[in-house]
Amino acid sequence: MNRLKMTTLAVALLGMGISSSAVLAASNKAIDDDMTRRPAGSTSGSGDTIEANCPVDPSGNAWQGATATLEVKQKGSGSKVEIDVEGAAPDTLFTVWVRIKGKNGLNPAGSPLTGGGATPLAPGSALDGLNAISPWVDPAGAPASANSFTTDASGDADFEINLDFPVVRGAYPFQMTATSRPGHEGHANVPTAIADPREPGQQDTPFLIRVVSHCTDGASHGLSPATREAWFQYP
Repeated sequence: MNRLKMTTLAVALLGMGISSSAVLAASNKAIDDDMTRRPAGSTSGSGDTIEANCPVDPSGNAWQGATATLEVKQKGSGSKVEIDVEGAAPDTLFTVWVRIKGKNGLNPAGSPLTGGGATPLAPGSALDGLNAISPWVDPAGAPASANSFTTDASGDADFEINLDFPVVRGAYPFQMTATSRPGHEGHANVPTAIADPREPGQQDTPFLIRVVSHCTDGASHGLSPATREAWFQYP
């Protein structure tokens, strides 16, 4: 990693009270907790709701009984993430996202690839494949992606993924791709600190990890969350 990239990463990390050495060493801190169910009627970043777009909950409670648990294990420079979902909309595609844009000067431009506040929770090695199904390359998207899972007929699913970066006090390895959204090429693809509401100065960051559904088209759109409905988040 050259001096410019190291400096960019260090500045971002210091903004959230984390030294670059802490990231490179990778925290052994893990997560084993319930995810928060978004309130009924919550709008996603695309302005959509579960009630408007997703299958009707037979109980009439807009799937408010759905639950999700999150487990993050870290070792060295990698992570393993497991999310277990129960009682959500059946036979529905979901995608998982990790927050990049934080508060108090942490990554104010968002993802260097898209400018978005979050990026797919997927290995950096999957970025080229995710770009290939993004709206600026393939408007139709795909029925699955590295950061997606589909619930069964009971609305249950287990999502597991191995990542090439630490989620907790880590940085997303955007340097592993040369792609970006058209018009966003001027932003350097460098390791970028992950925003975590549990860290000092980041309490108003919306989430660390969020799970959304794609009830309107049943498709993943790669680096873009596109039209989606918000279900769960952590913390």
